[in-house]
Amino acid sequence: MIHPNAWPNPRPSAALGAATLLVALLGGAFASTPAAAQDAWQGEVRSLIAAKRHAVLSSEIPGRIARMSVDAGQSFKAGELLVAFDCASYQAELDGARAQLNAAEVTARVNRRLNSLRSIGEAEVQLAEAKAQVARADLRKAEVQTRRCDIKAPFDGRVVERRIQEHESVAAGTPLLEILSDRDLEVELIVPSSWMVWLKPGQRFDLRVDETGATLPGEVVLPGAKVDPASQSVKVTAKLTGETAHAGLIAGMSGTAIFPEPVLSALPAGGQGGNQGVSKSGAAKPGTAKP
Repeated sequence: MIHPNAWPNPRPSAALGAATLLVALLGGAFASTPAAAQDAWQGEVRSLIAAKRHAVLSSEIPGRIARMSVDAGQSFKAGELLVAFDCASYQAELDGARAQLNAAEVTARVNRRLNSLRSIGEAEVQLAEAKAQVARADLRKAEVQTRRCDIKAPFDGRVVERRIQEHESVAAGTPLLEILSDRDLEVELIVPSSWMVWLKPGQRFDLRVDETGATLPGEVVLPGAKVDPASQSVKVTAKLTGETAHAGLIAGMSGTAIFPEPVLSALPAGGQGGNQGVSKSGAAKPGTAKP
């Protein structure tokens, strides 16, 4: 009878091959992790610099463009004239409305005098007063229409795009200018929804701007109110801090928001929103993978 220990040992190549295959599969899993997910796991997310004030100015009246005072890229001040319409017809209507009101008020005064002399009845006086009220309303309407002939800047900013040219005739509602404020910028972040456990207003971060290479301090203003179920992410609004934070920046620039590691590693185990396998040092614990 042959003792079991007498059998030759199994060839180690089979066990080694299985282990190698397992390592290769795990390595492939790590390699297939999207770069954005890896950056988010490390406390870095992409960001966009946007303007708080952004508008497309449209024509409120039909008419011909007489003058456009600004061009694409040009800056302006609040209250500055941007677009002027040819308002000869609207001005004529305004003058006619003033004349109608003047005539109605004269008639009302005369009727009140005649009524005091018992020459006409009270009905004629009330009718004249009503006509005067209608004339006042027509005058206010004509004044509003005339004011719409001049489009003025609602805030300090710059022109993004001119969508119409001088001497063109447009209908009411036609887009004329796209403008934005270049002095009131904000930062938009897309962060993993698991960050909502610790990401609160006032949380500080550093923004590395791609276009300028500068690193600027930032602060979370308002976390998003809704999670995107497809990407499990949330839009967060933030601001740049410091007196020179907006120097050299324009809307549309992008960058990377870098949150401090202590914030990410300070969460207790099981409360990291899916990052339970992350150690205090930021490295994956044995047997776990980065999200």
